[in-house]
Amino acid sequence: MSRKVLPFLNLLLVFVLLACSGREESTYSSPSQVVEAFFKALDAKDYETAYSLQTKEFQNQMPLEIFSSSIEQGLSEYGVVAQTHEIIKEEVKDDLAHVSYRIISFTKNGEKIEGKGVYTLKKEGKQWKIDLMAATP
Repeated sequence: MSRKVLPFLNLLLVFVLLACSGREESTYSSPSQVVEAFFKALDAKDYETAYSLQTKEFQNQMPLEIFSSSIEQGLSEYGVVAQTHEIIKEEVKDDLAHVSYRIISFTKNGEKIEGKGVYTLKKEGKQWKIDLMAATP
């Protein structure tokens, strides 16, 4: 290998490592951002991402397949075709947070269903995770 190519390869390796580590440590700076990402993942039917935002405790109790199918079943039962959401309030105390939200669902019959709830989030390492075991829909 020529001496001119070696520094270029080292620099390329640094960029690759930085890019990979950025993806691995993708954190949201606030609990509200996690809830927002959760809703967006659900809207996109990206259940893997929505599931990844849950606590390890929740994931240990509910496999991804059951999580995904229960969401699909719930949407189907109510005939939900679209949803909008709004974050109302965020309260953080140490490694625990509560995020209040409002959600509006639209059914295939043209019905509008409004609801409110609160997600509890816990810090796992440096990341906020939703604790669906403690959610109050």
